[in-house]
Amino acid sequence: MVKMITAEELFRKIQTEQALVLVDVRAEDKYNQFHIEANTVEDINVPKTEIYMLDDEVENVLPQLPKNREMIITCTTGNSATKCANILSSRDYDVTVLEGGITAWKEYISKESIERVWEEFKSTHPDAPEKYVAWSFGNSKQMADELASLVVEGTKTATSSNYTLYELENEPLPMVGLHNIILDGNGIAVAVVENIAVKVVPFNEVTEQHAYLEGEGHRSLRYWQEVHEKFFTNELKEVNQDFHHEIPVICETFKLVFKN
Repeated sequence: MVKMITAEELFRKIQTEQALVLVDVRAEDKYNQFHIEANTVEDINVPKTEIYMLDDEVENVLPQLPKNREMIITCTTGNSATKCANILSSRDYDVTVLEGGITAWKEYISKESIERVWEEFKSTHPDAPEKYVAWSFGNSKQMADELASLVVEGTKTATSSNYTLYELENEPLPMVGLHNIILDGNGIAVAVVENIAVKVVPFNEVTEQHAYLEGEGHRSLRYWQEVHEKFFTNELKEVNQDFHHEIPVICETFKLVFKN
């Protein structure tokens, strides 16, 4: 059985600047979208199909893989990495598998960053509440990154969401004084904001001022309406409902109180 390392254990090694070799066996496009990086980490992308070939052909070699150093093998969930590690181990490579793969890594570093940012915020704001919520904007990594950046730079001080989804899922509505930890597209905490105003209005009554505070595009109401009609339409389709111009919208205004 190959050795395993948890995401937390790997994180601690990276934090102490240990020199590590990480071999990511996912396809190149997935590797390019996201992979584990650090100053003391040598990260290598070798698709699993190339390693599988070692199992079939005795003469095959992978010169990019060092035989004199431990390699931590990872994939999306750990399954392919385990298969690759078994093959490499049979060839006398020193291998360890990242348990849970990139999925577990992302979950851990997101949780770690949220807890760390909140503790750092509380250290300078001793009156901070015990509870907070952590979330990212939109429905894609790109959107989450772009809007989180607008928050950090102080351009975006408002957001809006679909009231109907809160109602269907019986979720409590945002409220004044609520502290929100904003995450980027990788789930990393980048800022803390505090709600200073919350109201529910029909879609067609959202104001020019609110659209401007959302900080997106050219900050006009027309831009806000175009973008959010499409976004809300897609959300409502998923719950078998139709968009109309009087759907209730939660409009939150917030202030930036901490950035990572």
